[in-house]
Amino acid sequence: MLRILSRAAVVLAAAVTALLTVGPASAAVPPAQLLSMYQPVLRFDPTERFGPTSVQSFVADSSLDRFDGQNWVVANAHPGLANLPGPGTGYWRLDQHPCSPSTSLGGLDCYAGAWSEGAGSSVVYGRIAHQKGLTILQYWIFYYDDVYSYFSPPSDMLWQAHEGDWEVVNVVLTAFQQPVVVGYSQHCLGQLRRWKDTPRFGSTHPVVYVAAGSHANYFGPGAHQLNLACIDPQVQHFLFDVLHLPPPVDYTGSGATAGPPGSGGTVTHVEQIDASTPSWTAFPGFWGEAEYFHGPGLGTVLAGTAPTGPVYHSVWTDPLGTLATWPAG
Repeated sequence: MLRILSRAAVVLAAAVTALLTVGPASAAVPPAQLLSMYQPVLRFDPTERFGPTSVQSFVADSSLDRFDGQNWVVANAHPGLANLPGPGTGYWRLDQHPCSPSTSLGGLDCYAGAWSEGAGSSVVYGRIAHQKGLTILQYWIFYYDDVYSYFSPPSDMLWQAHEGDWEVVNVVLTAFQQPVVVGYSQHCLGQLRRWKDTPRFGSTHPVVYVAAGSHANYFGPGAHQLNLACIDPQVQHFLFDVLHLPPPVDYTGSGATAGPPGSGGTVTHVEQIDASTPSWTAFPGFWGEAEYFHGPGLGTVLAGTAPTGPVYHSVWTDPLGTLATWPAG
């Protein structure tokens, strides 16, 4: 772990160095234009079933449930984005109907069908943060479902799934709005890379290879071993000691593309957000029913919760501090 943190610190140090060595500042680019300028190009594996999704369509298909101390109870069968509860109001979740991640292969077919019927426009949610003299552009991406299959193509033999999925791409700029480092989310962590070594479309759009099912983000196509720090020790015991399997990998390839106009695929719009605007960003609940793990001889077991929204992730509240814990890729 010390070596990982050291490598990450070296990458982030490049940002500080660039701050001191870059030339005279040019006129500042307005926020909306800045987010458009560095919008990532997402390249999906050919087996991927989802794309960047408007949260409005997901909420429209979901009930709003409240935990009463023992059970989840439907509080609103037809919630809207504008009336989702805020912090301090209870323990909430959105439950997408009629699908469930506890069914065969994490409900993949059901979620894919729901998404294809009502996904609406292709959207990424852009946010601008300022920390320690640097500007961090964040592109938050929402997917209906996360189904990680140990085998490719996806198999019902061994998988982990949760309803709803939030991922993020970070672009760090100097005080002079020059890009120096990027950070792509992957499972519980992510990876960093210097801007000059990052694959790009044109000169300013980082290219992101999105892993099939898990939506973890990588710098190139191929098979990528998952960081074992993101795998529960009990799951590791089951995989390695009981089933005698090698470490799991993510698969990325060159399938469909989503990004800015002219990038060769689905045009994805950037909608700017902050901690309170639109109001749904403050929703403290889970964006989905739950998380489940399925394996031979084990069946399907509850493994955790669905994710919370962007505002409640450490990379939102402390971008540079969190990125410093991500290894260089």
